[in-house]
Amino acid sequence: MAEIPVALPPLIPEVLTWLSHRAADPAGAPFFRYLDMDSEHRLLVEVGVPVASALPEDDRIVTGIFPAGRYLVQTHTGPYDGLRAAWAALEDWKQVRGIQEASTEGENGVRWGTRTEFYLTDPVKEMDPAKWRTDLVLLVRGDADAS
Repeated sequence: MAEIPVALPPLIPEVLTWLSHRAADPAGAPFFRYLDMDSEHRLLVEVGVPVASALPEDDRIVTGIFPAGRYLVQTHTGPYDGLRAAWAALEDWKQVRGIQEASTEGENGVRWGTRTEFYLTDPVKEMDPAKWRTDLVLLVRGDADAS
């Protein structure tokens, strides 16, 4: 988890370059999709960008979709170092309301599959971290009423 700010952001330009070589444009904000966390708190994360239609994969880049269903979305405004607290607030909010995330417990830890951060603000264009906007998104079980 401590490596996220160093290891993942450089992958966004790699994905964007991959798209440009295929004459494809992003159809939304870049994201980090947290797939699972093992018992030692190591994360499996995808770095991606939405596109309008599926593209062929290669040995480094894979394509996929987010499953259909109901999602909780919370927008965090501020620097990225506040994301951990924003996730904790979202966790508290859903627990108070009895909303369950569509995750599974595995032998080696939890598998989320849809826990995602969409980076709505480009920090190159908006240099004030207090104005950065990030959507925290997760799939919930069943017919959760998130009102």
